[in-house]
Amino acid sequence: METLLDKKPGVYVVKDILGGHGCNQRFYELGICPGKRITLISSGDCGPILIRVGNTKIALGRGMASKIVVE
Repeated sequence: METLLDKKPGVYVVKDILGGHGCNQRFYELGICPGKRITLISSGDCGPILIRVGNTKIALGRGMASKIVVE
């Protein structure tokens, strides 16, 4: 089970969201849900990571990124 924090920039499919109802709701509002294709644009050793969902770029904190399981 690998999360966005474990990956290098590229295109991935969301497999699962690890979190409670509030966390899942927030990701749903951002357009991030299981089966959705997302692009990891940048991820460093610290600070937020940048992803693209559809035509929208989103900066996620590392805590939130660690809840997104991708393949």
